Amino acid sequence: MSTKPHLSQRAIVAYNRLSREVAALNYLVRISKPSGTLGETGRICLDRALRIANRLYRREPGMPFFGRIDTREPLTQADLALMVARLSVAGMAFEERYAHLTAPGLAAQAPRLSADGLPSPHA
Repeated sequence: MSTKPHLSQRAIVAYNRLSREVAALNYLVRISKPSGTLGETGRICLDRALRIANRLYRREPGMPFFGRIDTREPLTQADLALMVARLSVAGMAFEERYAHLTAPGLAAQAPRLSADGLPSPHA
C-alpha cells in the first residue's frame, strides 16, 4: 500500500485550471504592474480563482482557506498582491505534496533501464 497521497483526475484538472488563473494574476501583479484599483473583470477573475482554490484545497490538511471578495467594491493593488502571493504559496505547497504525480517526479521514481531493457544494476 502506498503512503503517497492520491489525487483524482478531477482534482488534477481543477489544479491545472487554478494554476492558469494564478499565472495570469501573477503576470498582472509582477510584470504588468497596473496602477489604481482592480476593475470589475479583474475582481471576477480573482474571485473565481479563490473559489477554485477553496474547492481544491478544502480536504487538504494544512492548506489555507481563502475568503471571497466583494466583486462590486474596488480592490487596491496591495490587496491584489497579497491575495496572489497567498494563492501562489498555496499552489507551491500543493505541488510539493503531490510531486510524485508530476512528470519529473514520475521520472525520478521510474526504474532506470540498461541497454537490454532490464533494470540497471547501477541505479
